Amino acid sequence: MGDNTKSGIWLSQLFDVGDKHDCEIDFDRGCYLRRVRGNMRELAVNRCYEILEGREERVNMLDHDYKPPLPTSSE
Repeated sequence: MGDNTKSGIWLSQLFDVGDKHDCEIDFDRGCYLRRVRGNMRELAVNRCYEILEGREERVNMLDHDYKPPLPTSSE
């Protein structure tokens, strides 16, 4: 069975080029998807870090208007 993740696309499918400059480009879809997955994971980790870092800064701030919830009776 052949490798169906590789294909060719024409430059004119991506950019506005004249016939003279149009050529076929080899495209490895499997490699592209691996890189996209890696980039998405890295972005998720970075965003999680930023959120946690921001949360830590807010925890250390005093909020004078904060009123804790009243305890409810479970009787």
